[in-house]
Amino acid sequence: MLAILISGGDIRQPLFDLYQRLTPAAAAPSKAQVVLIDAPSLAAVGGWPWSRYVMARLTEAIASRGAEAIGFDFLFPEPDRTTPGLFADLYPELPPATAAEIRKLPSMDAVFARVIGRSPVVLARAGVDQGSVDAVGADAPLPPEAQFAGAVPVGLPIYPQAVVNLPLLDGAALGHGLVNGPKDPDGATRRVPLLAKAAGALTPGLALELVRVAEGEDGAALISRAGRLQAVQLGRHRLPTDAQGDLALRFRGLPGSAITSAADLLRSGVPAKAFAGKIVLVGLTAAGTSDLVTTPLQTQTYGVLVQAEAVNAIAGAGGLDRPDWAPLLEWGLGLAMALAAWWLTPSLGLRAMAAGAVGLGVLVVGGSYLAFLRGLLLDPTPVLGPGVATAAGMVAVLFVEGRRAQTQLRAALDEERLSAAKIAGELSAASEIQSGMLLPRAALRRVCGAVEIDAVLQPARSVGGDLYDAFMIDPGRLCFLVGDVTGKGVPASLFMALSKALSRSFLMRPQLGLDAALDGINAELSRDNGQMMAVSLLVGVLDLADGTLDLVSAGHENPLLVDAQGAVRELRLDGGPALCVVEDFPYPVERHALAPGETLVCFTDGVTEAQDPQGQLFDRARAMAVVGGPPRPLPQTVDALVAAVRAFEAGQEASDDLTVLAVRRL
Repeated sequence: MLAILISGGDIRQPLFDLYQRLTPAAAAPSKAQVVLIDAPSLAAVGGWPWSRYVMARLTEAIASRGAEAIGFDFLFPEPDRTTPGLFADLYPELPPATAAEIRKLPSMDAVFARVIGRSPVVLARAGVDQGSVDAVGADAPLPPEAQFAGAVPVGLPIYPQAVVNLPLLDGAALGHGLVNGPKDPDGATRRVPLLAKAAGALTPGLALELVRVAEGEDGAALISRAGRLQAVQLGRHRLPTDAQGDLALRFRGLPGSAITSAADLLRSGVPAKAFAGKIVLVGLTAAGTSDLVTTPLQTQTYGVLVQAEAVNAIAGAGGLDRPDWAPLLEWGLGLAMALAAWWLTPSLGLRAMAAGAVGLGVLVVGGSYLAFLRGLLLDPTPVLGPGVATAAGMVAVLFVEGRRAQTQLRAALDEERLSAAKIAGELSAASEIQSGMLLPRAALRRVCGAVEIDAVLQPARSVGGDLYDAFMIDPGRLCFLVGDVTGKGVPASLFMALSKALSRSFLMRPQLGLDAALDGINAELSRDNGQMMAVSLLVGVLDLADGTLDLVSAGHENPLLVDAQGAVRELRLDGGPALCVVEDFPYPVERHALAPGETLVCFTDGVTEAQDPQGQLFDRARAMAVVGGPPRPLPQTVDALVAAVRAFEAGQEASDDLTVLAVRRL
């Protein structure tokens, strides 16, 4: 309670986000121009990454239209795949003379470097921790061109290493800027870094470096107080920062005229002086990109658009500032209001007190909003602290009471389950044992805080052969699986127990690749398999950092992918046969991506092969119709699919075990 009142973070930040949404979009022209490598661009040119020759053409097209600075919101750390030497190495059957002639052709990286050298280009670099797997590139990157005057304050982020571009490209660029973007605890991006230490050098952020190059400044001045950074002075722009060197953004949105498709540029469909006086950022926004961020205005947007907002804020001095005197003013007003309330309350009636409380809230929040419009962040929480404390106290009481009632209900439910187990026969006991091997729904929700997981398994008989599991391989990777053993009943349940135990044993080894783990499971299950049983298996490994999803299918049903808007599509997998069918089969690992808000729905053939009284099948189209539509809580989606199957069966006996497992990235 006190932590909320003192920091105000839990209340203040949503209120400032509301101010952002209430503030109308700016009518002033945008200094930033964004060139998007979007879906039409990829359709016109080809898949990403593009050849450096195409990037050189794109850069020339931007520079020829008057751009003051050009920034790329991605890196070029590896040689071009179409470099003549690499191309010749791909075809050893070429005659030696032909291969030699090809190797004499100019490198596409060299062509791109020449274009960069005669254009006002700023290249990105990213700071990384020591020993990071992303730390590719030069061990000692070129020092940044921007010079910073003034003492370096404490508190700036420090990255021991930096991911950089090819030295040939880095050496030709006019500037270099960091693209590291800090996120708040809720995952939203509200700030951009103006500077940080990377690979031992004080390096500007990409947006700051672009404005510096565009305005012809040599560097910037650091303004500190008591060793704490207060602001960065770039030419005529005074940019307020926090102690970490971050600029808080007031998001205004970009007009449609500030966004151009790369396809239009390459087709010469953009006027000759379209970018005159503009700072142009080039970014990748096609489907599948990992550069997705959340802002106070949008639940999902692209990082290059946030960089464009930062350029506009820097060039127009439109950032947000929380000055040092703000807490003194806030708590001073709060104390004055408390003293006034203590003095006046005995002489006021109930209605007057209620009216005064409402008026005080409107006055304080309204004043905070007016300050926001002038670029100041003033927190109304200390002034309204007593009301917040009362509401929080009531919530705490209700929470304690709810927990007590929940404990009582859980204890009563445990007693009922124990009584049922005593009355049931051996098959019922076996069913309880089998169910105990699977994580219950409540436990699934605790597997990973960044992912919501839910599952339901309903055997066709007392015991069955379906299985599911979910666990963390390491702090950054979640593994989940769904399986279906051939047959039903006790034999299938025994083989199911063996399959689940072996699967978790192999998949819990972080050093073992997913394909190698499937090979090991297949080999162990095939050994001494006198009954010739088989099991279909779908295994997924989700990288929590960027949403990369590796899938392996061994004869299993293709999963369904539901995006954040409720659109459904089948995720088609090449896969291979069920386990124990073919020994030493090389199961392919198929890589996909799970964006925030997207849901992967996996199931066994007990869903698609369920039959109605007329013998018709509950096919995949029906399943897609059930799980799609407006977003809803994950348990509702799982329960809706199970209920639809049972309603389709119209009360007749199920033909097979039914399992549904759903994973949603938060």
